[in-house]
Amino acid sequence: MADYRKLYYKMFNAVTDAEKLVSQAACMMRTVQRECEETYMDADDTPLRLTDKPKE
Repeated sequence: MADYRKLYYKMFNAVTDAEKLVSQAACMMRTVQRECEETYMDADDTPLRLTDKPKE
């Protein structure tokens, strides 16, 4: 007969580890997004110039 307790703990630990990794990835993505936004906001604001569309 299968040791269901062992199987349960193995699955529970895998799910718990996966949840932790997803949480860490989300935190990392938020941090990088914040850093990129700050870098963008601190960048030199050279105005963009629109030019006429090139003639074909």
